[in-house]
Amino acid sequence: MATQSDAAAGAASSQDPPFLVTLPDSVKESYPFLLRKASQRITERAHEALVPFGLTLRHYGVLNLVGLEEGQIQRVVGARLGIDRTTVVGLADDLEDAGLLERRRGPDRRSFALYLTERGVAQLWQLRRLIDLVQEEFLAPLSEDEREELRGLLLRVL
Repeated sequence: MATQSDAAAGAASSQDPPFLVTLPDSVKESYPFLLRKASQRITERAHEALVPFGLTLRHYGVLNLVGLEEGQIQRVVGARLGIDRTTVVGLADDLEDAGLLERRRGPDRRSFALYLTERGVAQLWQLRRLIDLVQEEFLAPLSEDEREELRGLLLRVL
């Protein structure tokens, strides 16, 4: 059922993205909708930044995590990123084929420890800068205090 505020949806702020202008306020007040759209926006921009490298955000997640702590067991990397075993094996395969990652036998001979190659270290540095730029662009409308508040709120609801 439409509300009075829905009827005024055409009077959106000039700062609203174009798709928001025609939406009823009741939709604009939906947290699932807003969070999904925000996620979609930053994810699309990050994806665009990674495409020239032949990588996805999941590839970046694996590289980034391994770069922060080399020698992690492949299964543990997947669990920490919330990626199932089959998918993390495929991601590690891709990264190994690209010359960015190296697998070494883990302590129990059934597991693999992950390490970045020299090329992987150099590429990760470049990718981190690109992702930082995407993040900066996305958060540009917010002050430093607002960014910290947003991060804190997101961590609380996760």
